Amino acid sequence: MAATSAPPNGSTIVARSAVLTLTAAQSSHSLALQVARISDHRLIAGPGNVTATLDGHSVPVTARPGGSYVISTRDQSAGAHSLGVVVSHDGIRELLTGTVTLPQQQSVLEMLQGHGMAAWWVLNIVVVLIAVLIISRRRR
Repeated sequence: MAATSAPPNGSTIVARSAVLTLTAAQSSHSLALQVARISDHRLIAGPGNVTATLDGHSVPVTARPGGSYVISTRDQSAGAHSLGVVVSHDGIRELLTGTVTLPQQQSVLEMLQGHGMAAWWVLNIVVVLIAVLIISRRRR
């Protein structure tokens, strides 16, 4: 059930104990966690082995194949957040705590404003195509 640790690109060490290391990597609206044993770098893998809190509030954790866990950060604000992870391994439960910094997440409106010229061209093309369809139907 435990896989060999291969830290993902862009991951940072969030917490460490005498036995375990917790790494986190950010992706779009989520945080990927990996918990590995220090002695042999094997991952703690499988559903139910890890629970997490962000700023003291429990968050759902999804176990992924390969030994990583994912938590959603969709409704979280940008900036530093306290992360607590309880890991069940070798008959014990261990608490790892650290701080993660979440990036500013863009809304659809902000993304369109950032890509304003492209959105403007797409809108213009759509309007022209609708106009062509209306004119071609009237000629029939």
